[in-house]
Amino acid sequence: MLKRYAAALAVIALAIAAGAALALVPRLDTLAPPPALQAEKEPLPQASLAPAGEEPEPPSQTVAEEDPGYLLGEYGGRVSVLSPATREPEMIFDIYVRTLPEADQALLQEGIRVETYEALTRLIEDYIS
Repeated sequence: MLKRYAAALAVIALAIAAGAALALVPRLDTLAPPPALQAEKEPLPQASLAPAGEEPEPPSQTVAEEDPGYLLGEYGGRVSVLSPATREPEMIFDIYVRTLPEADQALLQEGIRVETYEALTRLIEDYIS
């Protein structure tokens, strides 16, 4: 009985630690680069080749916006928060996918898109417990 109590306490401590880590660690894609780097990224003005008196067309926007939100999935056999754009891990949890029900395993292998941070933490807590 003492082992079960210790195991339950360990799971609770892990859940609290995971929640605290998600709350305290900022997402890398939301951090602004230092002002010196922002200046380097600004496009240089282009010379207009339009005849005098005519306005040049504005440049087309070809940069795709990164998909907002989060992606919960599987990386290295464990439950992970992945970058929606590259599917590279941002956080990896000590929850092995093979220990979950088959339906959850299939969902995690495809990737579960979550729009809000609160929904992400709720989903992670469901897998931890």
